[in-house]
Amino acid sequence: MWGQLLRFGIVGLLATFVHMVIGFLLIQSNWLPVMANLLAFIIAFLVSFIGHLGFSFANQVVSLSSALWKFALVALIGFACNEVLLILLLSEGDLTDTVSLWISTGCAAVLTFALSRVWAFRAARGTDEPIDADPSAKLTNQ
Repeated sequence: MWGQLLRFGIVGLLATFVHMVIGFLLIQSNWLPVMANLLAFIIAFLVSFIGHLGFSFANQVVSLSSALWKFALVALIGFACNEVLLILLLSEGDLTDTVSLWISTGCAAVLTFALSRVWAFRAARGTDEPIDADPSAKLTNQ
């Protein structure tokens, strides 16, 4: 699980970087910040989904369409969690804006990892074996 968590973190950092760079470039190109952020989120979501499907959870046998809609829901839940927690932390006024952002983003990342692992990228029933598992190994382990 720790290796999977590390891979998830790497993909998450890459997606966050993509989001920030694209958002920055679009805003610098005179896009409205809300529209720039939306397009940047969509592109970062695609980077994240492809990375998690092919790297973080590559050993799972999952339906592409099922994983896509489930991960889209997970991403939206994570974003909502991040926003709500950030608003709550900021309203308390005990922490700096930056610390509040780090805490809310960290909590959302943990939630997103957990939901991705147990639901969005979980193998369908009967296909719990990793893709790279040797089918003959099942016969010898019975």
